[in-house]
Amino acid sequence: MSLFDAPKPVRVEIKGHELHCVICRHNGFHRHQAKLERAGLFTSDWMDPRAICYECDHCGYLHWFMPQ
Repeated sequence: MSLFDAPKPVRVEIKGHELHCVICRHNGFHRHQAKLERAGLFTSDWMDPRAICYECDHCGYLHWFMPQ
């Protein structure tokens, strides 16, 4: 994938509020899913050890959210 094939950033709404980067106040993000590793803790079937991350398109800061 070249630079020109990269997906365009999107605006994100969390519980009715538009997400703005806490570092640079930009409002364009790329969505990622991440698997959480917790040392010493065992995960069970009811616990999903994943989070949704929104990467700021301007500064790269990651905003983490647990699925609900």
